[in-house]
Amino acid sequence: MMNLKTLMACAAVMTCLAGTSLGVQAAEATSSKTVQAETTNKHFKVGDTAPDLYKQERVGIKDWQKKGLTAPKENTQWVQISDKYALVEIDNGKILDIAPARK
Repeated sequence: MMNLKTLMACAAVMTCLAGTSLGVQAAEATSSKTVQAETTNKHFKVGDTAPDLYKQERVGIKDWQKKGLTAPKENTQWVQISDKYALVEIDNGKILDIAPARK
């Protein structure tokens, strides 16, 4: 039969393992909504302002449907930043969404 110390030690280990698993899941979810720009090595997340380059309509993704992206609303466009797509507002560069690039 387990004594109280062994039982408490097991409970502590299980709690730590559960916390680690949740932390990994949260980190994975967060990393999918961030992107690192190759030109600046800066990390961007939803709500950040993208560099001016990505506000230019010439860099906007025209075939967003083929890439599995949602339709951009007026004054927004999908752009590719490194290995991900970012939905940005054209007038201010605010990043509204980030999606993984399809291969």
